[in-house]
Amino acid sequence: MKIKFTLAVFSLLFLTACQKPLDEQDLIYIGSWSSRKHYVEIGANGYGFYQRRNRTGVECRVKVKNKRIVFNWDGGRKSFCIDTPPSVELSTGMVFMVLDGREFYKH
Repeated sequence: MKIKFTLAVFSLLFLTACQKPLDEQDLIYIGSWSSRKHYVEIGANGYGFYQRRNRTGVECRVKVKNKRIVFNWDGGRKSFCIDTPPSVELSTGMVFMVLDGREFYKH
């Protein structure tokens, strides 16, 4: 019984430790971004942070795939459709992207 439990624990640790880093073409999403409703951080190592305004934030795994950014954490998930990839706003010089119809500005 102890061996089965130990194997289960090691399997769980192995699966959670093997987070895939972002692909090279997705590195433009790295950084801290905010909109009126959300604050997100995306790291090159595939980890990040998600927070809906006025709520507790969570550290999570991040994937960019099929025109979506997906934040996964224990007990939750948030997915955004990428409407506009990161671009520079010519009038202000600020970097922004549009996710689910909301503008996110880079800090």
